[in-house]
Amino acid sequence: MSNNKPTIDLIIPGLLNLPIHELNSAELEKSTPALHKLLRYANRVSNTLVDVDDILIQRLKLKQLALPYAKALRPLNNSQQLLFKPVHLKADINNAIVFPVDVDDDEMEGMIDDLQIFFKDDCEIEKLSGQTWLMTLLNCQPVSDVPHYLSALGKKVTHYLQQAKTNLVWFKLFNEMQMFLYQHDVNQQRQLKGLPLINSLWCWGADAYQEEKITNTLWFSSDNDMQKIGELYAGYSGTINDFSQADISLTNNNTDVVIVDLSILKLLKGNNEAELHQVLETLEYSIFATSLKATKHRFIVHTGGGFNFHYDSMLALKFWKKPVELSEVILQSQPQ
Repeated sequence: MSNNKPTIDLIIPGLLNLPIHELNSAELEKSTPALHKLLRYANRVSNTLVDVDDILIQRLKLKQLALPYAKALRPLNNSQQLLFKPVHLKADINNAIVFPVDVDDDEMEGMIDDLQIFFKDDCEIEKLSGQTWLMTLLNCQPVSDVPHYLSALGKKVTHYLQQAKTNLVWFKLFNEMQMFLYQHDVNQQRQLKGLPLINSLWCWGADAYQEEKITNTLWFSSDNDMQKIGELYAGYSGTINDFSQADISLTNNNTDVVIVDLSILKLLKGNNEAELHQVLETLEYSIFATSLKATKHRFIVHTGGGFNFHYDSMLALKFWKKPVELSEVILQSQPQ
């Protein structure tokens, strides 16, 4: 595959982690021809980057462990900032695992408003979108090197909790916030109903921004965090819809393109109510079909799985390659 061509990087974590038993192969092949053309002809290149942060850091050529989401969302704020979402932290002696919480928006906002009032001397809190908040710390440094909320969900996070203990002022404040949440009226009601408690906060995005920029690159994402990262580093960010509706000449020049789509990752993490086939069909028409028309580009699909797909229109001349099903490719990507 020619390295002289501009590149379209399709960052779609979770593509090779889909539940095979939910895939109707015959129906899916008919409704997603561009995806299946990719599966048939693209080269498969071994991959070790699982988390979306790691994929983006490699693409941006950064030398850090996590991304400055807080800075991206509030670039004019030079205070100590981080993002957080309330979570259920299931902990025992050896492990701690983060789980999402299903709670009414008004109840959640009321709890966080009370948190802000109680800790007004320690921090300021601003509501963002999707039950996410921005916290500005007044008296201490935030933790850094913490993965995005979606990367943390369902995983053991003991390492990050231990890491926080090295920042004693933050660790003390964080523990006090956990105690406040545990005792809050919303949690007392949840406990009576047998629901998981909102007993912790997942905090991320406090990492420093070193003024790096990427040039000659168009960035697209429909996720607010990822859009803002694009604006910070590339100076521009459109939505996925902007990409799919753009004149194809937009991508038939020497400009690189980065597209970040978290719809599958959100589905796998329980943050997307859409059906699996619906998500794949949306990706087909909004991303895959449009990308395949950009014949002057090569493109790379970053899957967060066992391998990535590297595609160039010349590869489609290998007509002797047999069609393959998505479920078959998913199985082949799993560790043996």
